Amino acid sequence: MLQGEMMDTNETGGILPTTTPARRKVFRSFFTKKLERKFEEKELEVPQQLLCIMDIPFEEFTPEDKEIYEAEIKPLAFVFTEHLMEVYEVMGRPRRGWEEMLERLEPSPIKVLATLVIHEDEKIQQLEEEPDPSEIEPIVSAPTEKISVRIYKEKDAGKERWWEKKIF
Repeated sequence: MLQGEMMDTNETGGILPTTTPARRKVFRSFFTKKLERKFEEKELEVPQQLLCIMDIPFEEFTPEDKEIYEAEIKPLAFVFTEHLMEVYEVMGRPRRGWEEMLERLEPSPIKVLATLVIHEDEKIQQLEEEPDPSEIEPIVSAPTEKISVRIYKEKDAGKERWWEKKIF
C-alpha cells in the first residue's frame, strides 16, 4: 500500500482502498454472507477483495474489478458454487425463496453463482427421477420361430415348371 493511500472498511470488516471511484459502499447480499460464513466454518481464508466484488453489479465494474473477476472469480466459480450448494442443502433446498432473493439482485457475480446452484439442483433432481438402467426389467419378447426358406435359383432356366405350363 502506498503511503498517501488511506484504507476504509466495509460492513463486514473487508478492507477497500479509498482510491476506488467514489468510495463505493458494498452491501453484502444474503448469498455472499452465507458463502462467507461457510468459508469461516471450514476455516478457509478467502480474500475480502473477492467477496466484495461478488455483490458489485457487472455494470459498475471498474477495469480492475473486471480483471479480478476474470482472473480469480471465474476460474474458482465451481468452488464457490459447491460451497453455496452446501448452504442450499442445509437450508432444505428452498428453491422458491432462493429464486425470489435472486430476483432482487442486479446481475452480479454472486447472482451468477446462486443461479448455478439452482441449475445444479435441477440436474440432480432430473437424475433422481430417471430410473437406473440396471433397475429396469428388460423387455422380453415372445420367442421367435426360425423359419428356413430356400431361395429360388434359376438352375434350369430352360426347364418348364408346372405352374408355368400352358393349359390351353
